Amino acid sequence: MIASVCSLSMIAQVNNYRSLDEAINSPMIKDNKVRNAVSAYQTRLVNDLADDYNVNLIRNDEVIVITIPADLFFEANATELSRKADDILYKITQFLKVPGFYHLALAMYHDNTGSPRYCKELTDKRIQSIVEWFTINTNSRQYISSFSFGDKDPILENNSMNNRRMNRRLVIYLIPDNVMFDNAKRNLLNKR
Repeated sequence: MIASVCSLSMIAQVNNYRSLDEAINSPMIKDNKVRNAVSAYQTRLVNDLADDYNVNLIRNDEVIVITIPADLFFEANATELSRKADDILYKITQFLKVPGFYHLALAMYHDNTGSPRYCKELTDKRIQSIVEWFTINTNSRQYISSFSFGDKDPILENNSMNNRRMNRRLVIYLIPDNVMFDNAKRNLLNKR
């Protein structure tokens, strides 16, 4: 099929973030003591998660980024979650146990296979399936924003099956929220 570019689409945003960048950068930490405590906590957590996930830190080591291949959630061309998706998503729910500790931004990407319409519809439906899963399995929907990017922002060139597999991905951003900030102010993050 001829490669095509899909347009950016935002799906089911509860917090009304207009873009992924806005979600990642909100709220900003203004207090240096809080920022340092959050950064240290997130760095410890990344080290713990590194055995199970492809993880890194952004925004001055305050936001954790988890990248998971989409084929761990969906069969080829499917929009319904596979059975193995439950195990992966249940592990992510640990970050939603304390309401307001984290805000999750979920971003779905695809390779450049298919028409723009197909690509857009597939990634939109896939991110909707994941959001629906969280809605059913947690009481934290208000702490989740979702975005569908189609084939925008590939991490590798779409010139092989393996590279296209890597470009089809879910990226989960663990963004510190007000409860974490409050814990940092009270020096409670070191005890977690």
